[in-house]
Amino acid sequence: MKNVFFTLCFIMLTGNTLRGQNDSIPAVIALDEVALEATRLETSRAMAPMAVSQLEFSSRQGLQQQFTLQEYLTRVPGLFALNATNYAQDLRVSIRGFGSRAAFGIRGIKIIVDGIPETTPDGQGQVDNLPLGLIQSIEVLRGPASSLYGNAAGGTLYINTLDSFEKNGAQLRATFGAFQMRSYQATAFLKNAKTSAVLYLNDTSTEGYRDNSAMAQRQFNARVKHYFSDSSVLRLQLNYTDSPRAEDPGGINLEDATANRQQARQRNVDFDTYEKVNHFKTGLQWEKKLNTRWQWNSYAFYAFRDFYGKLPFETGGIVDLTRNYYGLGTHFTQRSLDGKHQLQAGMETAVQKDQRDRFINANGEQGTNTFSQLETFANFGIFIVDELHFNNWLLRTGLRYDRQRLDTDTRTEAKIYNTVNPSIGLRYRLAPQNQLYARVSSSFETPALSELSANPNGGAGFNPFLEPAQSVNYEMGWKSNSAKTTFEINGFYITTTNEILPYELEAFPGRSFYRNTGATERLGLELLWEQRWKNWRMTTTWTEAKYTFESLSSDDRGRDGNALPGIPGRQITANVFYSSPSGWKLQWEGQHVGSFFADSNNVHEVAAYQLVQLQAQKTFELPWGALSFFTGVQNLLDVAYYDNIRINAFGSRFYEPAPGRTFYGGIQWRL
Repeated sequence: MKNVFFTLCFIMLTGNTLRGQNDSIPAVIALDEVALEATRLETSRAMAPMAVSQLEFSSRQGLQQQFTLQEYLTRVPGLFALNATNYAQDLRVSIRGFGSRAAFGIRGIKIIVDGIPETTPDGQGQVDNLPLGLIQSIEVLRGPASSLYGNAAGGTLYINTLDSFEKNGAQLRATFGAFQMRSYQATAFLKNAKTSAVLYLNDTSTEGYRDNSAMAQRQFNARVKHYFSDSSVLRLQLNYTDSPRAEDPGGINLEDATANRQQARQRNVDFDTYEKVNHFKTGLQWEKKLNTRWQWNSYAFYAFRDFYGKLPFETGGIVDLTRNYYGLGTHFTQRSLDGKHQLQAGMETAVQKDQRDRFINANGEQGTNTFSQLETFANFGIFIVDELHFNNWLLRTGLRYDRQRLDTDTRTEAKIYNTVNPSIGLRYRLAPQNQLYARVSSSFETPALSELSANPNGGAGFNPFLEPAQSVNYEMGWKSNSAKTTFEINGFYITTTNEILPYELEAFPGRSFYRNTGATERLGLELLWEQRWKNWRMTTTWTEAKYTFESLSSDDRGRDGNALPGIPGRQITANVFYSSPSGWKLQWEGQHVGSFFADSNNVHEVAAYQLVQLQAQKTFELPWGALSFFTGVQNLLDVAYYDNIRINAFGSRFYEPAPGRTFYGGIQWRL
C-alpha cells in the first residue's frame, strides 16, 4: 500500500507539471536584510540584541548532497553536530553545550519548522522527517531562549522551507554516492492568482559505511499558501515519512575501532539492532493583519509517530512507541506607526502522549512484554515580548510562564512544574554599521519522557530522582555589518544547575540512563567574519569555549573542574563560495574540531581532527529548462575520525568511526 501511495505521488508531481511548463525555477533572493522570525518580533540580525545566525541556501542547495541536516549547520559558531551517519540514532546537535547529552535525536534545543514546533513538549526533537531539498533558510538563536519558546530552549533552530516562486514548474534530481547511496527527488511548483503549492517527494537509501548501518526512507511533503486578501493568508503543511529500516552498528572500543573501523559491535549484530519509523505531521497557520498597527497569527498542528526499535540487550530490548502530539498557539503583535515600539503577547499549548511498550529481545526475535506505560506531557505557556527604540538604544524584554504536567497510567501522582523565564537585552548603536549589545536570559529543561521512563530500578513510572535543569545566560557582543563585510564577536557565560547527563549500567549495555550531576559553567567566545566581493563569499567562524563541572553532588564530587563530555572547546570553520554568471558554482569548506572527552571522568580523550570538502555544480540553460550536474568530495584529506561519541558508555564503547574520503554526484533538471 505504501508503494502505491508513493508511486501515485510521483506521478502527480511529474505528470501535472510536465505539460507545457518550460520555465525554470528562479532563485530565491538572499536573506541578508530580511527580518528575523526566530526572535518573534521582526528585527534584522544586525540590530537584534542577541547572538543569532542567519543562513540562506537558495544559491547553494544545488551543491548539497541533501542527505543530512549537518551539511546545513557548519557555518554557525557555538554549534556542534555529531552522528550524521548512524541513521538509527539521528543527528545530535548542541548549541553552547545544550543538547550534548542526547543519546539519540536532539534535546535541549527548540526546533521550529515553518512556524510550527517540531520539538515535542518534553524537549525531544528529530530531523529525520525534514525535507532537506526544500530548505530555504535557517535561523539559529545561540543561547537560552525559554522566555520565547519555553521548555528545552537552550538554543533554537528556526527552519524555513520554500513556499515562494515566480512561475509553475518542476524539478527532478538524482544523487548517487559512496556505499550505494542514492536519492531521487521530484518537486512540483504550482500557483494561480491566490494559491500556491510546493509538493516534494524523496526516496533515499544507503548501505552505510559500517556493517549493520543501512538505511532506507521515503518522504512526501506539501506546503500550500492561500491569500484570502492582501491582509489575510492561510498556510498548510503536510509531511509523511516512511523509514522501514535504519540499522544501528553501535559503539565500539578504541582497540576494535583501530583494528577495523567498519565493523559493527557484535552484540548489535546478534540482537539485530535497527529502527523503523512512520511519521505524519500536518499543520495550519493563519496570519491576519487587522490594521496598520495590529497583526494576529495562529497555528494548530497534529503529529503521529510510530516507532519500533531493537536494542542490543535482552530484557526490554525491543521498544514499540506510538506517539500522538498536538497543539496550538496564537499571538497578537502591535507596532507603533513610527516603528519605534513593538509588542507581542501570546499563548501556546501542546500535549504529547507516548504509549511505550518494551519486549524481550531474544537475539533479534520479539519475546514477551516486560513494560507497558502510557506517558503524557502537557504544556501551557503564555508570553510577552517588548521592543523599544529610543535614540541610539534598543531595549528588548521578554517574559514567559510555563506549566508542565507529566503523568503515566502506572502512577497515581503527576509531576507538575511551574516556571517563569525572563530575558532582557540592550543594544547601543555606535555608528550606522556598528552595534554593541548585552543580554541576560534564562532557560529550563525538563527530562524527556524517554529519559524519565529509563528507570534504573527497573520498575514502572518515572525515575523519581531525575529533575529539570535550569540555566542563566549572560552574553555581550559587537556586530558590524556593511555591504561587503559582516563581523560579529560575542562572549557568553552560562551557569546551569541540575545538569542532566547519560550513563550506562553493566546489566543493560547499550541502553542510556540519566541523572542530575550538579552544576556546570560554560564560558566562551564566538567570532564570525563574512566577506563578500563580486561573485565570491567567504565565511569564517571561530568558537573558543570552556564547559566544566562545578559544585557537583557528593557522588560526583571528584569530577569538579572536569570538562563536560561530548563538546569540543575549540571549533574553526572556513567556507568559500563562488557563483559565476556562466552557471558555475564552487564551494570549499574546511573545519577544525578540537579535542574533547568521551566520559565525565575525563579519562578518554577524543583527538582533534580537520575535515575538508569540495563541491561543484554546472548549470546549462536550455530551451526546455535548465540542466545541472553536481559533484562533491567529503573528507578530502581522508582523516580517520569519529562521527559519533557515545558519552559515558559502559566498557569504553564510545566510538562510532566515520567514513574516510567519499564522493557523490548527480544530475538535476529544472522544467
